[in-house]
Amino acid sequence: MEQQLSQFLGALTPPRTVTSCTASDIVNFLIFKDKSGRTVVHSSLCSRASCTCPKRLAAGSVDSLIGRLRAVFNNLGRLNNSNPVAHPLVKDYLKFVRQEQAGLAITPVQAVPLFFDKFRRLIAFLRGLLLSHAPLSRSGKYILVRDATFFVVDFFTGDRASDLGRLQSCNIFRLRDREGFLLKFTLTKNIRKGSPRSFALIKFTHPEVCPVAWVQHYITVCQCLKISLDQGYFFRATERDGSVGDKPFTGSAVNNRLRKHLLESKLHAGETPHSFRVGLSNTLRLLGCSQEEVAQYLGWKSGEVASRYMQRSHADASLTILESVFPRVASGLVTPVSHPNNLDAAV
Repeated sequence: MEQQLSQFLGALTPPRTVTSCTASDIVNFLIFKDKSGRTVVHSSLCSRASCTCPKRLAAGSVDSLIGRLRAVFNNLGRLNNSNPVAHPLVKDYLKFVRQEQAGLAITPVQAVPLFFDKFRRLIAFLRGLLLSHAPLSRSGKYILVRDATFFVVDFFTGDRASDLGRLQSCNIFRLRDREGFLLKFTLTKNIRKGSPRSFALIKFTHPEVCPVAWVQHYITVCQCLKISLDQGYFFRATERDGSVGDKPFTGSAVNNRLRKHLLESKLHAGETPHSFRVGLSNTLRLLGCSQEEVAQYLGWKSGEVASRYMQRSHADASLTILESVFPRVASGLVTPVSHPNNLDAAV
């Protein structure tokens, strides 16, 4: 986020930096980020046919973005009144966005759910590429293993791709019984204060998509390729020259890789990284979880959020398939953990 803001400020006339940034600059940056929004703000005269109305970031996304920007300036020592994000101008902008979208009864576009059947075929496609006789470069093998492992973990945790991509290696632990891993998420959209949110990944009955097996395989491959995971991000982006850098695997990089694999496997139907989260929320509900249980599993504040996700996605999945895959209400998949014990460092 700091890098994006710095690039935006540097392109202004005259150029600015994060140390000279003002509240007006923050508002302009939020407006600039609207280009990645998917919420259509219809005019009162719009017939919805051949609509050309502008797209905006959803109000909730703007609120989250403001929170992340506030943290950036706090880390730079610009606290309290010296933090431009704390200025009333920024608060007024957020209030305007909320009122604009609420007044027009806007329903944000929800991602296409990605359910287990398609997920399993996607991972089978990636496994086929890894097991094929076609030669793979060092970076090519790393990318395929990273992508598959990332998608598997994201499917079972239902975490936001941007949060999972920022998972630090120091926050991954192996259970001492060697039957799983613990992931501690400390910097997420939902976690701004308080204790980290932890998930225990344990072995799954289908080995081809077992999150424990894939995480172990990823660690092993990185060791063989002499890619150190001792520090920094667990999932890394690659540089233009093919080398593995120290930046997190997030944002457009995750989306581009998912789209590429879905297109090549002829499975693409408009899915995005958020499709894992939407698919899991619907799967848990179909298996009998209450809205509150779904919210707890995915880290939402209330069951109302889960309800909105499931209403928008119009989920349709076979319970026969789901029951055979999920050993009843996700036991055996990913377990929220409050006070983890019996841990060893994983990497």
